[in-house]
Amino acid sequence: MAERIELTEAHVVRLKRSVRQRHDKARGIDTLLAPERVVVLDQTSVMIVEALDGRSIGAILDDFAARFAAPRALIAKDVLTMLQDFADKGYLEVA
Repeated sequence: MAERIELTEAHVVRLKRSVRQRHDKARGIDTLLAPERVVVLDQTSVMIVEALDGRSIGAILDDFAARFAAPRALIAKDVLTMLQDFADKGYLEVA
């Protein structure tokens, strides 16, 4: 088993090549497809996954705080929690 990486704002993360985000038109839901797993994403999770575009987590947090005029610390807590969970489950590559 790989050593757990504790994510920070300096990390750049992206979906692993074996993991895909898909919209299921028939059911009207967004999913994350991983080997032998399907994860149903809520609207917030979709937005976070779509933001994994090569920027650092910190840059994504800055963008979300400005876009939603919300406290950055509150956004950071939620985003880092979700990304850490996805990294722990093996859905993300960490740089």
